Amino acid sequence: MGLIKGSGGFTRFTVNGAPPPDYLEQYTEQISHFAFTTLDEYSDEERATGWVNIMNIFDSQFLDRNFFKHPYITLTWRLDIRKVPQKALNQHCFEAEEEIKHEEDIEFLHKKHRKEIKEMMWRKLLKRAIPNSYTYDMVWNLESSTVIFGGTGDKVCDEFSECFTKTFDLNLSPVFPYSLAFSLLEKEMLNTGLLDALRPIDFIGEAQ
Repeated sequence: MGLIKGSGGFTRFTVNGAPPPDYLEQYTEQISHFAFTTLDEYSDEERATGWVNIMNIFDSQFLDRNFFKHPYITLTWRLDIRKVPQKALNQHCFEAEEEIKHEEDIEFLHKKHRKEIKEMMWRKLLKRAIPNSYTYDMVWNLESSTVIFGGTGDKVCDEFSECFTKTFDLNLSPVFPYSLAFSLLEKEMLNTGLLDALRPIDFIGEAQ
């Protein structure tokens, strides 16, 4: 989901720890190392993830450190997935099996042979599959140690957090309304015990 253009949900994280003194030089190298690489049409890979330019998802070169806008690091985490539709796989397997049975003049194929055919057809179709691209913007405020990530699903947030940790050697903790309120009260030197009195409210109410 985009933070620069459009609208959508986002997840807020707190960065545990601080960047190293030479973070700009180190992060430039690390971001390039974990930059997005397009799926190789001759490989069996189904997924590809990595960093791209927040202003151009087809740019993963990061010339002139365009990801750094003090005090922010702005990137887009790109995820490409290609799949073989099950119906298409079944149909191609059926056709291949029928052709082999006809050529060898046999009525049945052994389970092992059918498995080999299925794996062969899956690889063949995968190389022809067009990947679906998903992009999620990230804005990291280095001064406040907060990250805004343009994704909300548990799985995508977990994958993003893993990539963030590998790239920056820092862990992320999701920020929930309660923890955000706690930190704000603590910052203003107010009594955090006020939150203990909070109770959930039913905004819908019982049906009449």
